[in-house]
Amino acid sequence: MATDSLPRFHEDNRLRYKALGNSGLLVSELCLGTMTFGGDEDIWGLIGQLQQEEADVLVKIALEAGINFIDTANIYGFGASERMVGQSLKNLGVCREDVVLATKVLGPMGDGPNARGASRGHIISECKASLERLQTDYIDLYQIHGFDPATPIEETLEALNTLVRHGHVRYVGLSNWAAWQVMKAIDITRARHLCPIISMQAYYTLVGRDLERDIIPMLESEKVGLMVWSPLAGGYLSGKYEGPDVSEENRRAKFDFPPVNRERGSEVIRVMREIADGKLIDGKPINVAQIALSWLLHQKPVTSIIVGARRPGQLKENIRATQVRLSDDELAALSEVSRLPEEYPGWMMKMMAGYRDSTET
Repeated sequence: MATDSLPRFHEDNRLRYKALGNSGLLVSELCLGTMTFGGDEDIWGLIGQLQQEEADVLVKIALEAGINFIDTANIYGFGASERMVGQSLKNLGVCREDVVLATKVLGPMGDGPNARGASRGHIISECKASLERLQTDYIDLYQIHGFDPATPIEETLEALNTLVRHGHVRYVGLSNWAAWQVMKAIDITRARHLCPIISMQAYYTLVGRDLERDIIPMLESEKVGLMVWSPLAGGYLSGKYEGPDVSEENRRAKFDFPPVNRERGSEVIRVMREIADGKLIDGKPINVAQIALSWLLHQKPVTSIIVGARRPGQLKENIRATQVRLSDDELAALSEVSRLPEEYPGWMMKMMAGYRDSTET
């Protein structure tokens, strides 16, 4: 396919582009997730086993819709996902500068004790391997996939800085870290004049709002962008696992992840169904999953939502969620039914803040 057959930005594009954290890197509000690419008879196969031709179709749909952001990881399919992403861009004739490529490092890529983690050696060797699999000279966003308790944070950050200085990586981010860990890393980068952390990839949904306790306030304070993974809670927020006609055997029996409090979740889905009822986009009814995605798009701290798919129709439906607009009353109803139980010190901080909560100066 010729390079000019895919527009730089889709003419009818309704997606918004946002700066990722405190940077000049603009990314689409939806990001194509590729965990479904290349799985085999392993844990990744439970998520998806798409082959190259099927992956090409999804990448093409995403790019034509205006998505300029693709996320993968070395561990997905043990390298298969990265290889397929790189090959898709080549097969589609996509200009490299038109796509923001993000990948991650941490998980075991071999049997040895050093073939995993966030040590300097593993980060640098795996970055080189990712570059080869992706068929590119640079990675736009290189992320540490989780916290490594065996490696000093300073070592991890120095290794990332080396990759940036050498031009192999342009920006760095974190994923699945606690608020105090991210804050410690930010302080180290500032003290040592290392490349800044611009993003955090984390789980955030209507049935998983734990980020709002500490992580989101920290991200907003430090101007770090938020990328959301599993925005449908492993498919739970599609509504297909709740209802009188759903058997217990079908409730995410093979891969029950991420964990969901179903007693609270069933009430969330009930309200989502009420909101979806009667709503149309271009004459077509919207579904519960699109309500879940739209709610995230209405959350100010969210920069981009990672959407994956096994089928073209599924991806197109997820993309249509960007056209769903929720009213203030609908947002309030969703917030109320999904709100977090109060915990200390949150309730105490709220009470004590009343001493300063005044319009008087």
